[in-house]
Formats: sequence, C-alpha cells, structure tokens
Amino acid sequence: MEQTIFWGIWGVLGGMMFLYYMRRVHKIRSFLAGACSGLLALLLVHYAGTWIGYSPALNLLHVLQAGILGVPGVILMVVLHFTI
Repeated sequence: MEQTIFWGIWGVLGGMMFLYYMRRVHKIRSFLAGACSGLLALLLVHYAGTWIGYSPALNLLHVLQAGILGVPGVILMVVLHFTI
C-alpha cells in the first residue's frame, strides 16, 4: 500500500510539472532552468546535509526527482524523510 501511495504522489507531481512546462512560452528553456536548479539543490542538500541531519544519496531516483520536479522535489524529499 505504501508503495502505491509513494508512486502515486510522484506520478501526480510529475504530471503537474509536465502541464506546467507545456503551458510556458519557452518550454525547453523553462524545463532546463527547473532541472538545473533542482539538481543544484540536490547537490547542495547532499553535501551540506550534515547540518540538517539528512544527506540523500545521489542515485537515479533522486536525480530524476530533482531534474523533473526541480527545487520543490528536493524540498519534498527532505520533508518526507523527516515525516515518514
């Protein structure tokens, strides 16, 4: 059940980001800016994670999450770590 909820949340968020990027005038530029800022935020949390008590691993799931969802995805990753 938890697995279904987990993938359901990411599916809904990914769909929302897809719709957001499709409504933008500069779709590719907007996506690249969001992906770069998300990856930068993931690296920042990874290397400075000792201060907050959570340093996420740099694996495929986390990189895709940060790349597709951007900074909100990284924030959600940290919040879910401390609430679950």
